[in-house]
Amino acid sequence: MKKILLILVFSFLSLSFYLSSRFKKTEVKDADTIIVSFTILEDIVSQIAGEEFDVYSITEPGEEVHGYKPTPSDLIKASNGLIFIENGFGFELWSDKFLSNLNLERITISDYLEPIYITEDAYTGKPNPHAWISPKRGKIYIDAIVLALTELKPESEEIFVKNGKVYKDRLSQIDKEFSLFINTLKKNERYLVSCEGAFSYLTNDYGLAEAFLWPVNAETQITPKRMAKVIKTVKENDIPAVFCESTVSAESQLTVVEETGAIFGGNLFVDSLSLEGGPASTYIELLEYNLETIKNSFHTHQEG
Repeated sequence: MKKILLILVFSFLSLSFYLSSRFKKTEVKDADTIIVSFTILEDIVSQIAGEEFDVYSITEPGEEVHGYKPTPSDLIKASNGLIFIENGFGFELWSDKFLSNLNLERITISDYLEPIYITEDAYTGKPNPHAWISPKRGKIYIDAIVLALTELKPESEEIFVKNGKVYKDRLSQIDKEFSLFINTLKKNERYLVSCEGAFSYLTNDYGLAEAFLWPVNAETQITPKRMAKVIKTVKENDIPAVFCESTVSAESQLTVVEETGAIFGGNLFVDSLSLEGGPASTYIELLEYNLETIKNSFHTHQEG
């Protein structure tokens, strides 16, 4: 009798464990989780997805993305996802190895973009990954994500298209404001001087020249020759302000300030959003903050 009872108890527990496992798997799938590589993509996808998907970023606000090293907890987080959305153009140096451990469909935004190539140093000939920094290119991100989400959930296509249109309209307004600002500058002032060469898409799309202390992802390659070149450019063109990026040190750029008399305009956001409550906690805020920071720095010089 005891033996039969033990068998029944064991069978019941086994069945309970099986049903529990099935329920958990179904629960994860029903969550419709999308994993993305960095915070800017997290915000863009979230804005378009609305309540149709949960979206999570592997990297956190303020983190350096290029050389990020995923953790075991990142793998656990991603294992619950339906798809993985990345920027591409070599931005996520870690993504191939990361995805090799996961059974996730991969969507790469750069497949929809026309690259601007890096022209200096070790990364010569490789695409600059920072296309989102231009509002004009940001619209392409939106179109690509609308398409991807629609393929995942066709019944919600109307929601994705509507959200995408609203989002693109906001980018169009920022695009217009930046274009109007550029038209107020003298031709010799139409330079954007930064620490990293991360603004090529912005400068290309708005008729600006670009100068920087190091090319993409090469902070350790600041040389006396490169420093002298930037200083000469700023002096010869009477460039009023220079900038750096929020995820790197501005120390080298302050040397340019000391040597030229230009003002340090501040840190611009490029690879990552700020923490919630910060000046650039959404993609729209990032673009607006960068535009206002650049405008204010140039106007301060003009008023002086």
